[in-house]
Amino acid sequence: MIYWEKAKEYLSLFLTQAQKYINKDTFAKVEKWLKSVSWKSPKAIGALALALVIVCGGIFYLSTTTSAVGIVVNGKTIGYAPNMTEAKQFVQAILSKHGEVAGTVAQTSDQIEYDRVRVSKEKFAASAISTEVLAGSITPFIQGYGLQVGEKIAVVMANEQDIDAVLAKYKDYFAKPSDKNSVSSAEIVESFTKVPIKANPSDVKNVDQALDILVKGDVAEKKYTVQQNDTLWAIARKNDMWVEELLAGNKGLTEDSVIQPGQEIKIVKTQPYLTVIAKGTKVVDEVIPFDVVTNTDSKLATGKSVVKQEGKDGEKIVTYNYVEKNGSIVDKQVVKEEVVTQPVKQIIAKGPARAPVYVGTSRGSGSVSGLIWPISGSITSYYGYRHGGFHTGLDIDGVTGQPYTAAAAGKVTFAGWDGGYGYCIIIDHGNGVATRYGHSSKLLVHVGDTVSRGQTIGLVGSTGRSTGSHLHFEVIINGSTVNPLSYL
Repeated sequence: MIYWEKAKEYLSLFLTQAQKYINKDTFAKVEKWLKSVSWKSPKAIGALALALVIVCGGIFYLSTTTSAVGIVVNGKTIGYAPNMTEAKQFVQAILSKHGEVAGTVAQTSDQIEYDRVRVSKEKFAASAISTEVLAGSITPFIQGYGLQVGEKIAVVMANEQDIDAVLAKYKDYFAKPSDKNSVSSAEIVESFTKVPIKANPSDVKNVDQALDILVKGDVAEKKYTVQQNDTLWAIARKNDMWVEELLAGNKGLTEDSVIQPGQEIKIVKTQPYLTVIAKGTKVVDEVIPFDVVTNTDSKLATGKSVVKQEGKDGEKIVTYNYVEKNGSIVDKQVVKEEVVTQPVKQIIAKGPARAPVYVGTSRGSGSVSGLIWPISGSITSYYGYRHGGFHTGLDIDGVTGQPYTAAAAGKVTFAGWDGGYGYCIIIDHGNGVATRYGHSSKLLVHVGDTVSRGQTIGLVGSTGRSTGSHLHFEVIINGSTVNPLSYL
């Protein structure tokens, strides 16, 4: 009997431990049943043995496992949370984080289920759900809006109001309204639409990000057929791009490549998604360059010059109406000019026989009209005494490789290297009038060639005595330089 008493003692101990895992009602029923059993009966002994097995197994199972909720995404369990509340909170936190960019809670098309289970404590610890794992398993989306230009969605934004805001900033980016720039209208040329779109939150842009994308634009490609007398620079300028950009889109093409009429070249360029046509009135300050007056002074030595009066630039306020396309002027009409300060003439006294500029050109009355600007650009240095020396022409800003043209029809009398002028061209226009073009990177004419007004004759450079790419342009009358601004 002592064995059964001992068995009852062990059973009582097991039940005491089981009480940690069994609810009170169930435990009370088990305890009542045990008290009613006759432990001298063979059936009681069998029941005791079975109970021992069950209790031992139950206690072991309960002590080595834990209740959990499996988060199942598209049929795959990706991790466990301690309970249903925390499992749903994990998912909600991920969707809320993704939706912050649009000020909302993101959604997902993934099938998410919650599975109540008991798993081993080791498995729970190894597979406990983490923010990183859950975020990588769910594909979120928000209901945003896309700005569609043509067939392409240019940018995706959170709502229509953000699209309206970026379009307003885009117009201002090119129109640049200010106290001195009264913009009367700024309109986008292309048609566009705002379309509802199911978007990945990472694709949604704020106003500043969207503006940057619209301004930088999209890559467009087309074919260009080389025309007679085309140069790489001329082709680039026709398409509003630089030579470097043209070469980058055509593998094997270099600055030294010879192109032929009929040859096809790829035009690959990045351009803004939208075109803004702005109209308005601008008020700008402009320089009035001083004139240079040269008087012969027989008291001076031959070739010697003395500045009798320093020249000083004047200033004027110019009001003009304009039409601009993405910030570049396409039409300009001056409506008013107000001189603030008059320019002061520079008066130079020179010896009676200043050495003429020998260019093998004609002599005559020096009468000339209709000279055109050889290149379009700002003047970086005027004619006359400037910066401690006499400047014999105009320096016109340009980029290396940019073509320039003949100011008038004539005959090429010089084309080659000429000391400080670098690669240089001189054209005789007859009647004692000639023009000089200095610092070229490449000459496109030869001595003896007859050129027409506006014909491309060379490319801008920085050869000779030069501090940067520009065209040095002179007008020469009977061997002496004069102020080109008096003849253009």
